[in-house]
Amino acid sequence: MNIEYIKENYIFETLNQHHDLNDFECESQDLTDFLKNDALNQQNMNLNLTQLVICDEIIVGYVSILTDSMKLKILEDEETKKEICNELNISENNELPAIKIGRFAIDKKYAKKGLGSHILANVLLSMLKLSKTKIGFRVIIVEAYAIALDFYIKNNFYTRESDKEILKKIDMIKKQDPTRCFNIYLDLKDIKEEPKN
Repeated sequence: MNIEYIKENYIFETLNQHHDLNDFECESQDLTDFLKNDALNQQNMNLNLTQLVICDEIIVGYVSILTDSMKLKILEDEETKKEICNELNISENNELPAIKIGRFAIDKKYAKKGLGSHILANVLLSMLKLSKTKIGFRVIIVEAYAIALDFYIKNNFYTRESDKEILKKIDMIKKQDPTRCFNIYLDLKDIKEEPKN
């Protein structure tokens, strides 16, 4: 399938027991195994919700979402941090409500062609809408694998100040421990309200 065609025609569907997951395989065995072996069980236990990205009945990717929180002091934007502290009369040690992208993967047949960024932009837009209509939260967080960190940074996520030094060695980390996790985040105010083309 052509990537531009997929971008124009994919839909999100909540994972259920009727979906055939056998043909899905991404570059990370861990992410493939999660979808095939754990996602539905965790969803049934209300631990997360997995949305499949489907085009013409083919699963091209998925995103698994859950709730979380993040300490206010982690925000990079000092002005926003100060504003929240002053408006709510709280300290930087208070938690901000968050939505967490627990897993995000594209089938390897369609990976590294811009589809992931397109889908992520639409996921972020749906989260922004959710924050305005259904549930209050301020940040979107991800525990990103070292090998996926560039992807999220390219899509406007921030790394934590405490990781700045270690991230200078990210190329070495990718080779030695590609699944090492880094906590990153995106403030809702930084989401552009138009999806990527």
